[in-house]
Amino acid sequence: MLGPKGLQVVSVSQDEKVSEAGAFAKEVKATFPVLHDPKSGVFNKFGVEGWPTNIVIDRKGKVVYAESGGELKDIEAAVTKALGK
Repeated sequence: MLGPKGLQVVSVSQDEKVSEAGAFAKEVKATFPVLHDPKSGVFNKFGVEGWPTNIVIDRKGKVVYAESGGELKDIEAAVTKALGK
């Protein structure tokens, strides 16, 4: 769908063990990478305070959307903006 247009989805796990992050990915049948970040480096960089948090970053590396939870229509609008449409 949007992959060929530049969309890339990743999930970041704070689980202590990489096996726990992998178990989550299998449970939800993730079709995207689930990164293991037990020291919360990614969470700290983007100021994540709640879960789930959705962050959309444009091609230039600028955050165009960051929201705990969030409405699907708002996330879709942010993705469209990030892809330059």
